Amino acid sequence: MAKDPAENFESVVDYTTVLDNFEGPLDLLLFLIKQERIEIKDIFVSKVTEQFLDYMKGLPYIDIDKASEYLSIASAILEIKAKSLVPAIVEPDDSQEDSEAVLIRALEEYKLLKEESAKLKELETIGYYYKEPDKNVGEAKIVYKDFNLEGLLKAFTDLMLRQEARLRDEGVQREIPKDVYTIPDRAAYICETVSERGEVAFDELFSPRSGRSEIITTFQALLELLKHQFVKVVQNTTFDKIIIKYNPDRIEEEEDFGNFGEFE
Repeated sequence: MAKDPAENFESVVDYTTVLDNFEGPLDLLLFLIKQERIEIKDIFVSKVTEQFLDYMKGLPYIDIDKASEYLSIASAILEIKAKSLVPAIVEPDDSQEDSEAVLIRALEEYKLLKEESAKLKELETIGYYYKEPDKNVGEAKIVYKDFNLEGLLKAFTDLMLRQEARLRDEGVQREIPKDVYTIPDRAAYICETVSERGEVAFDELFSPRSGRSEIITTFQALLELLKHQFVKVVQNTTFDKIIIKYNPDRIEEEEDFGNFGEFE
């Protein structure tokens, strides 16, 4: 008899450390999707959502402060499943995305940014100081101070979830074309902000009304700035805010970010 994928999953992760092993509910869903070898768009015709819900029910102890995002995603999955069992009485409103489309898009965006972050991480050297590139030793590597890339990625996903929930609760409708925000423009904005203030918390780059397109593009711009050492980031402890600091020499050296947007 073939082994249940859920059993494979349980053997990999200790329930008591779930929130340490995964960066958030989207990370857990991506893990399950990979285990099932399916496409993101197929999660609702697979065992993945059942595994996710079973996983949540199987937790012997849940820290509400840490698990709220997981519970939110679990609620969304249950809502989608409930709707799929009840025939639609009214025609859907095309002006609003349904919960399934929102969750699938969030997974796709998260997967894309994980891949981009992985490319950046290839250049990463963990250390306790920041040093200028040595032109005599080939391609320079990025050095972070008291920071790991996973911390920044988690800060990004936390912000996305908070903003989506806030705008949804307020009934705000926003459809902003992607080309309104560009990576070069957002890179210039970040540099200008940290130059004026010396340092800035990651979430302070956004307003309460910042939408998905603005957040994603700004995050991509920040990854590019880190790659080229225009800024550096600090996170003193795991749950501290991500602080962005500027490198005055690099920022004054070049202000044209027109080539930003493509990872090499």
